[in-house]
Amino acid sequence: MTHFRFHSLTILLSLLFASGLAFSGLAQEAAHDEHHDHPVTGKKIPSPGPEDVDKFIKVDKEAKKVFIPVTATYNDANYGMNFNGHFKGSAVYTVPMGWEITIHFKNASPVPHSAVVVEKYMTRKLQVGEPYFEGASTKDPLKGLVKDEKFTFVTDDVGEYAIACGFPSHSAGGHWIGLNITKEGDEASVKFKKLQ
Repeated sequence: MTHFRFHSLTILLSLLFASGLAFSGLAQEAAHDEHHDHPVTGKKIPSPGPEDVDKFIKVDKEAKKVFIPVTATYNDANYGMNFNGHFKGSAVYTVPMGWEITIHFKNASPVPHSAVVVEKYMTRKLQVGEPYFEGASTKDPLKGLVKDEKFTFVTDDVGEYAIACGFPSHSAGGHWIGLNITKEGDEASVKFKKLQ
């Protein structure tokens, strides 16, 4: 009898796990389907590579401040669901704990986009939720913007985070880049993977 219960429990857990994976896959597929005809910028420019990082970060080490320009739909990569031409974490910013970050967000598309800093695992969800750090998002990230906005916050916790689009389903479709907060004393930097 115990063996039967254990076997039934195993089957139930397997089904729940499989349905969770299926839902996650459906969410990502829905996000891509929704934006397959995304009215993008029409820019066929390449996404920035390692040689371009200096254009996308300004560091004041003495003041412990970082300025990050973030453009949604920088080009047509990932159906326009990208930040500075990068998506699915192909750009990763690294900033020491205790530093101040200012993000200047711009939306180059008529489609609503936004920016919100969340824990990295939240990017798989249909809605990424509230910003992890106080003040770390554009206004009304669920609604998105069609202009530009700056926001500033302080990194008060070490961990792996993401700058994600807060509009529903966008982050699940890959519209996010990485933000790692490291221990004090480390350098602030950004790394871009070369995209095809």
